[in-house]
Amino acid sequence: MNKLIYGYGVTGKAVEAFFNKKNIQYKIFDENLNENYDNKIVKDELLKENFDEVILSPGIQENNDILKLLRKKNLSVVTDIDLFDKYHKQKSKIIGVTGTNGKTTFVKLLKDFLDLEGFKTIACGNIGESPLNIVDDDYDYIIIELSSYQLHHTKSIRLDYGILLNIASDHLDWHGSLEDYIEAKSKIFSFVDKEKVIFYDNIFSNNNSRKPHLSKINLEKYNFHEISLPSELSRSFLDMINFLDFDMENTVQRGYEFLKRINPIEHRFENISFNDEVVYINDSKATNFHAVSSAIRRVENAILILHGLTKNMPSSELKLNENIKKIIKPKDMKLDIVNYGGVLIEIDSIYDLKNVLLKEIEIGDTVLFSCGGSSFNDFKNYKDRGNYFKKIVDEFKNEN
Repeated sequence: MNKLIYGYGVTGKAVEAFFNKKNIQYKIFDENLNENYDNKIVKDELLKENFDEVILSPGIQENNDILKLLRKKNLSVVTDIDLFDKYHKQKSKIIGVTGTNGKTTFVKLLKDFLDLEGFKTIACGNIGESPLNIVDDDYDYIIIELSSYQLHHTKSIRLDYGILLNIASDHLDWHGSLEDYIEAKSKIFSFVDKEKVIFYDNIFSNNNSRKPHLSKINLEKYNFHEISLPSELSRSFLDMINFLDFDMENTVQRGYEFLKRINPIEHRFENISFNDEVVYINDSKATNFHAVSSAIRRVENAILILHGLTKNMPSSELKLNENIKKIIKPKDMKLDIVNYGGVLIEIDSIYDLKNVLLKEIEIGDTVLFSCGGSSFNDFKNYKDRGNYFKKIVDEFKNEN
């Protein structure tokens, strides 16, 4: 066996460690890798080598020139998810989770809840750790967060349950169109029995075999204002743990009590206010308009701050209402706002934000930093962007 690891990020390194453990021969191709690195193969030698399989890092697009050439050789192209499916022989129940918004939060909630209930549980996949790292370990539940990139390239993963939280325009720069993005996300249906998949989005409402799940429990008796998470996420969580049937008494009530104890998640509708005069919300994790629209529904008398690369998302997905009195956005952020009756303020750079806010904020305002785009044009990641906003608020506090 001679394998090619294409891409040497988190996934590629996990595949390398797995192959070393299993004594499987491999080469690594990554143009950013040091030339002297062991087992590296250069581009000129790539197509001369006889590989029987390519293990692809999830971020590599289908229209990548190297990938096209490898596919022309009729090589099997798989992911670390496929390898996990092939080599994991334990009796763990495997839950796959995908969706445009909230999947990382949901995966963390589900893991923490099951841990507290005494189940041996681990979360992996897009959340940060490759499932290959735990391929030989035995768990009661393995929760795999599956991105659209991973689903696009993955051929096989046997799931006991599949969860599709929602679908909205995202990563269209990678997938090319909303239709291709939906197709990637909906691949989760092929990895689980139809009766064991749960989803909420009505995007499949015309397909009789894929009807959105309707809650079978009464959630009206629960006070979601007692929970720091968005109510729609809390409702979905309770409905889903009931659906997943974890063989415990009073599952939903126990889930509700668990949610009430949850601390706010950093950079996800995080209230960072320092007095009663102005509310400051750090929602830097909102990297698409669907997430921003969800935040908008939770505020009043707000100044909305947008930022980032919109990844070809249609502006129509940003659902503004009368609660947004002003919008601040960088001039280079492409956005076509129609039928908005408030004030639009364009700034040269996001780093001008503090000075603009000093002029615009009034007592009683909510300042909503819910960006609607990826952060990489100005920041390392959404956390770096959120910390920038928190620094501004800290400076306001110290100057107050």
